[in-house]
Amino acid sequence: MASGKDKTLKHLKEHLCKWVHNQEFRQISGLNDVPRTIRLLRQEGWQIEVRGDGYVRLVSLEKKEARGERTRISQRVRYRILHRDGFRCKACGRGPNNGVKLTIDHVIPVDWGGGNEESNLQTLCMECNEGKKAWVAGAPSQVMKEILAKPSVESRIETLFDSFPNEDITSTMIQLVSKGALDWQRALRRIREKTGKKILPTKGRTAYRYFKDL
Repeated sequence: MASGKDKTLKHLKEHLCKWVHNQEFRQISGLNDVPRTIRLLRQEGWQIEVRGDGYVRLVSLEKKEARGERTRISQRVRYRILHRDGFRCKACGRGPNNGVKLTIDHVIPVDWGGGNEESNLQTLCMECNEGKKAWVAGAPSQVMKEILAKPSVESRIETLFDSFPNEDITSTMIQLVSKGALDWQRALRRIREKTGKKILPTKGRTAYRYFKDL
């Protein structure tokens, strides 16, 4: 009997290069967490593009080299992270007393090159974790992996804007790419001063955009 993942892959192949919504995969596969299944298929080497609105598509029947499997986080490490974070979600501040279930999240996603070191783990509630998964799914994994491999805060931030010109990039994304650097705004100013690039705040300074054609 075919698994939910096998059914999802079969459906992708049958709709090669066509955008298909996650809800359609839920119906044909019986899976609830379709984004996770898509991530697993991408880790196996299937060339799947993901949009932030829930649509995905397989762009080739050629399977590339696998990216490597996600390693399990031990229960011991899970408890240490929960204890370190005060048994509260790092995003919304809620905990079990508020009726939410907590999970351990990779600050830099595994698909973007993040590992299981404790500095890259944080406590999130299930709701915030699902929101982050949807947000992460909107960015191409290979592009983000290349950005995060850059050696300095400035080079990572500049490459981020070069990769997505004329698009709003949230402060949250810039902070993530800066890998926790507190002076990312100063780094952004230095980039503007050195390169003359028109990287300007938008949406009440909650996002920035590289106006490449100005």
